[in-house]
Amino acid sequence: MQALKIQVVVDDVIVRALPALSPLRGQRVELIALGEAQPPARIAPVAGGLRGQIEIKDDFDAPLPDDIRRALEGDEA
Repeated sequence: MQALKIQVVVDDVIVRALPALSPLRGQRVELIALGEAQPPARIAPVAGGLRGQIEIKDDFDAPLPDDIRRALEGDEA
């Protein structure tokens, strides 16, 4: 069996050819096409597909304030 693996951004042209990808429009995905009329093995977003769309603050990994930490841990006190 032969396979072709490509990474693409799902755009209108791809959605017209593969309507099932419509929910992924605008995302970068990896497509794997298998020979012998097999369905695609998987369709998954590719790491970095949201680059430039999400901003991580410098203090992302800083300790949480005590009240928020307690709330997340289920501590009522």
